[in-house]
Amino acid sequence: MDGAVGPAHDIKVTTSDLRNQVGRIQNQVKEIQEVVRMYSSTTGPRRVRRQKMDTMSSEVVDTNPYSRLMALKSMGVVKNYERIRDFSVAIVGIGGVGVGVCEMLTRCGVGKVLIYDYDTIELANMNRMFYRPEQAGWNKTMAARHYCSELCPDTLFEVHNMDVTLDENRAKFKDTIAHGGIDKKSPVNLILGCVDNWNARQVMEAVCEELQLPFMDAVVTDDAMSGHIQLIVPGRTGGLEAAPVKQQMEKRPGVCAASLPTTDSIIAGLMAQNVLKYLLGFGEVAFMLSYNAVTNDFQTRMTYPDPRKQPPAGDKY
Repeated sequence: MDGAVGPAHDIKVTTSDLRNQVGRIQNQVKEIQEVVRMYSSTTGPRRVRRQKMDTMSSEVVDTNPYSRLMALKSMGVVKNYERIRDFSVAIVGIGGVGVGVCEMLTRCGVGKVLIYDYDTIELANMNRMFYRPEQAGWNKTMAARHYCSELCPDTLFEVHNMDVTLDENRAKFKDTIAHGGIDKKSPVNLILGCVDNWNARQVMEAVCEELQLPFMDAVVTDDAMSGHIQLIVPGRTGGLEAAPVKQQMEKRPGVCAASLPTTDSIIAGLMAQNVLKYLLGFGEVAFMLSYNAVTNDFQTRMTYPDPRKQPPAGDKY
């Protein structure tokens, strides 16, 4: 019977809660094992970790990691750079573009970064990612968090080793985005897509539409000679239907797409810069920015909502 409650229902709920708790504990154990293995395999002198800093200081001293960032404020570029700590961003895909974006935003002192990926590190990744050869076989999410948290211990990290396209993961993906803010109650401020999978890009766009959150998409073409970033704001801009790159090479044995650390880094830099401008409210935010490595050409344009995707009259976003 619909809406039935009672002892049997309570037992089902309790069992479900326990399964979720066990799953979370198992994930935490895996993360600890990854970190232990990471430290035990690192050679050379012990790494020095800086202490956390309660505030972003503008004091110009060699020991202040924020002095050059805060100079943007004293020079009149940004009104209040300290606000960067109030923002939370989700990065889906920690590959050639995603690792660059994650590193840059961490160095900029963003408040919180949620990382989503299900892949492991391979030696084939060494041509464009900050991972090291001895990390082959490790989860990209764990390695990225470890590396970036050392760069800036003031940034909070939350990792999810998951494929967002799988039906069983979509509810969790949406929930973690909806509660991914600094306070763990509010949603993230921006979702960043750094994947080469059309289905994953569509999933992110759908979640953004449901939660009414902005989504920034970054893609590099299969020949590594061009790429683009696109900012999608539900109800205000065009969606993925306006993206220059939609279909990409399917992964299959013996065949792979080309990649260059240069092109990936350029697209990652353009995305990170656009994120800062959007969050901190300075400069001109790009809604569609394309780059061609062959012709050295940059093009920008606005995108507009598809009338077929507009809500019925009277509904509001």
